[in-house]
Amino acid sequence: MSSHRPSPIAPTVDFDRDGVQHGFLRLPYSRDDSAWGSVMIPICVIRNGKGPAALLTGGNHGDEYEGPLALYELARTLDPSQVSGTVIIVPAMNYPAFRAGTRTSPIDKGNMNRSFPGRPDGTVTQKIADYFQRELLPRADIVFDFHSGGRPLDFVPFCAA
Repeated sequence: MSSHRPSPIAPTVDFDRDGVQHGFLRLPYSRDDSAWGSVMIPICVIRNGKGPAALLTGGNHGDEYEGPLALYELARTLDPSQVSGTVIIVPAMNYPAFRAGTRTSPIDKGNMNRSFPGRPDGTVTQKIADYFQRELLPRADIVFDFHSGGRPLDFVPFCAA
């Protein structure tokens, strides 16, 4: 059963290490121009001792720029002395779509928001969703997933709980 298979994604960060780490979630991916390629999803972990963990994600849809921009800035500027516990920041969880500026992944046309819980043996989008579902969400006491309207929509800022 696929839910028992390990995720092919390997983090380059240590979730249990104090300090600030900027790294990647590395998903091996073979494509026409590179048999040894990878999808490299940026991640930042800021940890200061024991305490609650927050997971902040953006770029679920690649054409929603506000969340990724705010989260990249937060990852760059957040002082670990202001943190009690852990902040995990993934500014562009659907990095292939974010990089292309498209709502869905250009690799497999996957809509990240419709791909959960994901599959470790599925498409690229399903593999990313699976990693978030099984590896990142269980680490978090609270999750903030930043969305906006994307290219075709104009939204007034709001927060839904």
